[in-house]
Order: sequence, then C-alpha cells, then structure tokens
Amino acid sequence: MKVLLELLGDTSRVLESVEDLGDFRPDSRERVRELLVQLRTEADRILSSEPAVDSPKREREEYFQRALEAISSGAYEIARGVLEDSVARFPEDFEFWSYLGLIAWEQGDLEGAEAAYHRAEEIAFGDGLDPVEVESAGDPALRAVEGRALSLYKMGELERAVQRFEWLGKNFPDQYVGCTYLAGEIHHLRGFIDEALRCYEQVPAEPAVLYNRGLAHFELGQLQEGAESLIQAFVSNVHVAASLLGRYAYQRPCTPGYLGSESYAEEFATACRKLWHQAPGSLHFMEVCFDHHLVQRHLEACSEQGGAMLLQVGDGQMEGEGWLEELQGEGTVSQMAGRVVMRLRS
Repeated sequence: MKVLLELLGDTSRVLESVEDLGDFRPDSRERVRELLVQLRTEADRILSSEPAVDSPKREREEYFQRALEAISSGAYEIARGVLEDSVARFPEDFEFWSYLGLIAWEQGDLEGAEAAYHRAEEIAFGDGLDPVEVESAGDPALRAVEGRALSLYKMGELERAVQRFEWLGKNFPDQYVGCTYLAGEIHHLRGFIDEALRCYEQVPAEPAVLYNRGLAHFELGQLQEGAESLIQAFVSNVHVAASLLGRYAYQRPCTPGYLGSESYAEEFATACRKLWHQAPGSLHFMEVCFDHHLVQRHLEACSEQGGAMLLQVGDGQMEGEGWLEELQGEGTVSQMAGRVVMRLRS
C-alpha cells in the first residue's frame, strides 16, 4: 500500500505539469491516453463505492460548533439563536436542548431553562430517571438532570428539585456529591430537619455544610453537636458568621483560598439567609457561640497557625474528609462547645 501511495503521488505531480496530450511524444501519446482513461474509470469506480457522507451528522456538527464558539465567547444571544435553530432542525437531540437550557439559565430565564432541560431529560430518559440508561458518570444527560433540578429549585418547585438532587447524589456520588448537599438544603427549607442532617453528614465538611449542619443540630435540640459544628464552621469561613450576624469580620480568615473568602460567604448568605432567619433563636445561638472568649481565642490561634499549615497542603486538601481535624483537635472543639452550652443554659 505504501508503494502504491507513492506511485499515485508521483503520477499526480507529473500530471500537474501537463497541459494536454500534445505535451507527450507522438509515439507514446496514444498509450498515455489509454492509461488516463483507465485511471479515470478505476477512480470513478472506487469513489462511487465510498459510503455517502452523512449529511445530517455533518450539519449537526456544524450547528454544535457554532453554538460552542458563541458560548465560549460569551455571546449568549447568538448562542441561543443557534441552539433554537438546532432544536428546530434536530428536535430529538437532547444535547442541543441541554445547552439551550444552560444559555437560558445564564440569561436568568428560569422558566426557559427548566423547559429546555425538561425536554432534554425526556429525550434522554423517557418516562423516568433510570441509572441503567446512563453510560458513565460523565454522561451529558446527567447535566440536563442537574440543570433542571437547579432551575426547579430557583423557581420554588422544591419537591421535584429534591427528587433529582437525591437521585444524582445517590447514583453518582463522586461526581454529584454537591447535589446531596443541595438536597439537604431543600429538606431543611421544607422543615424536614432529620432528612437535612442525613444529607449534610454524607458530604465533605466545607463551610456551607458545617454552618447548616450546626443549624440542623440546634433545631433538633442537639446543642453540643450544634456548637461543635458552628465552631468548625467559623474556622472554615469566619465571614459567613459576620455576614449573618451583621458584623464586620475583623479576624483574619483561618482558611485560605476560595472556601475561606468573603465571596464564598456572600454566596452562602444569599442562598441560606432565609434558612437561618426562619429558625427561631438560631442567630442568638450562633452569636453566643461566636462571642465566647474561648472560641475567639481559638479563631485567633487558627488564623495564625492553621492558615500557614493549610497553605502548605494546598486548597485542594480542604475539601477532603478530615481537613478540619488537621487544623483543630476534636477534643478541643468538644470542650469549647461544652462551655458554650453551659453559658446558653446559665
């Protein structure tokens, strides 16, 4: 095959320099003509046997490429137009519907996002969600389910949202562990505190989890556990407490990176302020924990020593199990929580 390719390449280069048969010597002209006719015949035969180009497939790829280019450049109006044309041309293509949901979400069109994600989910799963139909945890169909759950949550459709968050977290825990947390948040909002706590205890101990876990323990009357969780939460992000209590966070954060930042605190406070304000006595409980002199001393020590230690291990380690134990001893936190509870009851 290699020799054949080389011969065909050489022949093509020679023929490029030929204007017509008159360029050949008279004694070889007829033979060249016969060879060219034969080459044309064989070329037509081989090319005619080639499978026809899948025009719809090529058209789909062109739509997809145009949409992705518009999305990557932030041209959401253009992307939405392309995707609307795409779903009109390929109405059973769940990926186009899913991307249309993403663009609607980015534009703040929750109803449009939910409708598009809903259609993507219907195409991908039919009558109901079934993990058997998912090829892998990276299957794009799962993003449609997550997108719809988020849209439903923002729209206040909590029951349908929590069903999807629970399904994702249960069946694909490594990739969708955040959905288990969000399921807990919804259970919490709906007043199902035990269910909320069950979800919180299944996910890594980042600030949002610790704060809401502390709140859940408080609402269940488990003050010791609630205080322990809140003390850990203060260490993980002190700005959240400052925001919810309406104070200026004068302490240096104990935790470096995004998880310990004011930006994270603002996002959490926006999402969960209602949760905290609807629980009678919750902010007073947080305030008593936060203002206790042992807790304040602990926060100062953690900001001086723990921050440097966490910077050495890297922000990525802060989301793993046990990262708080690297910063503060379990016994120390338990003792401080006990003192806080004594003050509450005095």
